[in-house]
Amino acid sequence: MRTTNIFYLIFLLGSQVFLGQNKITGVINPSEGLNDVNISIQELNKFTTSSEHGYFSLDDLPNGTFRITFSHIGYKTKTEEITLNNSLNYEIVVELEKKIIQLGEAIISSSKREELIKNVSLPLELISKDKLNFAYEITISDLLKKETGLSVVKDGPWATNVNIRGLSKQNIVYLIDGSRIETSTNIAAGLSLMDINDFETVEIVKGGLSSLYGTGATGGVVNIKSKEANFDSNIYLSSQFISGISSVNNGYSNYLNIRTGDKNWSLKLSGSVRSADDTDIPGGKLENSSFKDEGFAGTMKYAPLENIILNIDYQKFNAYDVGIPGGEPFPEPAVAKYKYAGRELFQTSVDVNSINDYLIRTSLNYYHQIIEREVEIKPNAMVTSKPGATHTTDGIVLQSDWIMSDNNYLIGGIDYWQREYEGLREITNLKSSVIKVDKPVPNSKFRSFGFFLKDDMKVNNKFNVSISARYDFINITNEETKNPVYLISNDVKNTVVKDELASYKSYNENNSSLSGSIGSIYKFKDTFDLTLNLGYNFRSPSLEERYQYIDLGGIVYLGNPSLEPEEGLSFDAGFRIWEDNLNFRFNTFLNLFSNLVIDDVLYSDSIYIKNNVGKARFYGFDAKVDYNIYKNYLIYSGLSFVRGEDLTKNTDLPQISPLNGFVGVIVPLFNLVRVDFMLTFASDQDKTGIGENRTGGYTYYDLSFSSNKISIGYVNITAVAGIQNILNRKYREHLSTYRGYDMVEPGRNIFTKLIFDFN
Repeated sequence: MRTTNIFYLIFLLGSQVFLGQNKITGVINPSEGLNDVNISIQELNKFTTSSEHGYFSLDDLPNGTFRITFSHIGYKTKTEEITLNNSLNYEIVVELEKKIIQLGEAIISSSKREELIKNVSLPLELISKDKLNFAYEITISDLLKKETGLSVVKDGPWATNVNIRGLSKQNIVYLIDGSRIETSTNIAAGLSLMDINDFETVEIVKGGLSSLYGTGATGGVVNIKSKEANFDSNIYLSSQFISGISSVNNGYSNYLNIRTGDKNWSLKLSGSVRSADDTDIPGGKLENSSFKDEGFAGTMKYAPLENIILNIDYQKFNAYDVGIPGGEPFPEPAVAKYKYAGRELFQTSVDVNSINDYLIRTSLNYYHQIIEREVEIKPNAMVTSKPGATHTTDGIVLQSDWIMSDNNYLIGGIDYWQREYEGLREITNLKSSVIKVDKPVPNSKFRSFGFFLKDDMKVNNKFNVSISARYDFINITNEETKNPVYLISNDVKNTVVKDELASYKSYNENNSSLSGSIGSIYKFKDTFDLTLNLGYNFRSPSLEERYQYIDLGGIVYLGNPSLEPEEGLSFDAGFRIWEDNLNFRFNTFLNLFSNLVIDDVLYSDSIYIKNNVGKARFYGFDAKVDYNIYKNYLIYSGLSFVRGEDLTKNTDLPQISPLNGFVGVIVPLFNLVRVDFMLTFASDQDKTGIGENRTGGYTYYDLSFSSNKISIGYVNITAVAGIQNILNRKYREHLSTYRGYDMVEPGRNIFTKLIFDFN
């Protein structure tokens, strides 16, 4: 096909469409109408999911004999063989049997295409819808810490983030429904402006993936998918209501979604409200840890033709009076709050499928996201600081998927995104009645434009290889900023002598990089394989790392416009077992960095500046096992270890979790209730970086109960209850101490949660 024809197909999004001849329709578990079942024909790279009442269809299928796989978490995978010919419509009924172990049949998309976990070489964790429903955590970070290789970074119960194998914040790309979450990295709140109850799944790639996602993905990717409504053969209306309460903070949460649609369109509307008081800790309360938040989301899909899907998505999330209980960059006695924090997202996309025998999919996605923060900080009784900022991100992604042969799947695309920062801070001195206005970060922009290419090759029945490459152009600009901007005294604006330490000239910095990775799977048999991943990764320092100025009367943090981009080599090797009663995964990794960005001492222990580490090394392992010992009785366990070293100074790096893990057992009672008992542990961490305190080892226990669905008319009810930290153990997670303030974790928490599904 000539180049002009290719671009014609891509940009006009399928004006010439060649349809297949056969169609398969059916229903899965008709008695319960099992939705969200993953349905795939691997030979044709065809994927779909069952609708609200278990219905599904696979269209545009050629003649031939194919194997159709049906998989759903909590059910045994089933494969059926079917022969298609003569433009026929085939109708089938599928019954799936319940099962407790996930065998890698879940479909993920973090590799830029939909494929089964067991066919992806990357080290991955998947948080399923069932696990999200049964959880009672405030943020997704709290839930992710229960997976191997992942830890939670905390600046309070609400303000959290994720650490992946020793790297966090700016080293991880966060996506929600394909849109990048770009915001300040000073406070750990990158994943706080969203509600867990509105998530369908969460995928986590543990390791560098700059070859697909560009700058920022040196540590990994967190890919969040929101709940949405499916197409159905007939018009339908269904909804879900989730309500929960917790004792540790007198917290409550309410969530409602409504879904409707038919074979050509679907609509989902959802809303949530949450509130919590200060958190109880052993021996007292964690002062200034309360919060209130609310959210709304709407998603509409429309299929004007069988192979074209248009999507419009809107999300709005607001938080008020969120306490940040001490810690850097705030001094310990400070009272700091998000008076307001909000995230607003608008995105639209179009997918064109089955364009011809080679170009099987083209998608175009545009998103516009605004994150606003208004903070109030009182370092002492006489000073109040009110920083506020707006972070605006616009992005567009164009991707095409090609089947070059039966054993070759090619992906190509381009993306562009831009983050724009605008902010001011007012510091009021009550003693002198003077207001100082400055800019913690200059008004600035970060632009990224990249090309990516990925080729998945099936060498033979045992050996698969995936090669990806990406080239990025990055431009960073900022306005000249001289701090303080001005003073207000007796309602009169005055100019003032500028502080050179806090001021920045205008800059126009350009970076470019070629990133690449290669992954492979060698299957000794269908249930046992080895994986290997090698990558070269790249990250251009963020706006805050380049330009920030934070001075709260104690510790000063400065950016550095002269920072060099980080470069890294990543190595990961693993082996996996996918037996019916045993799921085992083990990965060992080594990451080598040049120019890793960290906080470094400038003049004294009270003034820090961002600097590049000459050479840095991260290495370790993570392992996880699920063993179905008898019927639906399950034993599970996980273990993680990471070590981070500054090879230039021969010192330890900060934000490194100690050896940690978990052991648990799931027991069904009378085929009505599932009981889950888990022990979580961590060893002592005495290998600390600059500004960190040593953390002692700890263990604590959690117990939860979840009922089977109870059907009453058109309503299915699931009850969840439990006790977190049963023994009210006093302990500190290491990454909750990386702020000069040793935060004690929440004490005993008794929670309940009811899930009502209306069909």
